[in-house]
Amino acid sequence: MKLTKKTKIALAAGLLLLSAIGGGYWYYHHMHKEAYDYTDYYVLPKTEDLVEDTEKPKEVQKELSLELLKKTNPDVIGILEFDDRVIYEPVVQAPDNDYYVRKNIEQRYSAAGIPFVTGDGNIYSTNVVIYGHSSVYDNIIFTPLMSYVSKDYYLDHPSFHLKLEDVTRTYQIFAVLNVDTKDPYDTLEFANSEWRKLSSYEDFLKDMKSRSLYDTGISVNSADKIITLVTCDTRDGNKRIVVLGKEIAIE
Repeated sequence: MKLTKKTKIALAAGLLLLSAIGGGYWYYHHMHKEAYDYTDYYVLPKTEDLVEDTEKPKEVQKELSLELLKKTNPDVIGILEFDDRVIYEPVVQAPDNDYYVRKNIEQRYSAAGIPFVTGDGNIYSTNVVIYGHSSVYDNIIFTPLMSYVSKDYYLDHPSFHLKLEDVTRTYQIFAVLNVDTKDPYDTLEFANSEWRKLSSYEDFLKDMKSRSLYDTGISVNSADKIITLVTCDTRDGNKRIVVLGKEIAIE
């Protein structure tokens, strides 16, 4: 695929961001990342959200309050929730692509950072790109994304939700990549938020499907809006885990 000058610049910027997220082999093996404790942001769900089941009563599960999170930091735009809450994290809209790499929700230094939407995009982009850290030591933030190299894990957790202020979007995972940043011109187009031509976007989607570690059986086309989650594969400092999902419902 021939790349324009603008695309090459964007991909180069993406590579720098990936390097910041990765932090290198030394960082992973010598610095502990501790995720933020959101205990004070959990509340009981609203009464109208509860489904009564007299035959099988269940303990009510608390949930993160988007309202409380936004009071602490207005940059919070939503909450990412995977099946079984293997990932359950607030997401911020970054002022730029460096700001939240090492900051928590209180905008204080934190090695674990907080998941953030890239600064050149937003929650309305064709491709909502969200970066987050992982760790070899703890199951923090996006660490579970590394498990998606296994198709069995994907089959157990094939979808996720992005809860926004007014709606909740549901996404179906259609491709999982394990990319090597040493080959950026072939692998970093997933960092794009928009494409100038529908045909270019269609080509991108086909490329992602063909590069996927396995066939999910989920079709996707240029009429779909997608979300891309990116984290480092902490088993190899040069590689990144990329999980792509297409929007299948808005409630």
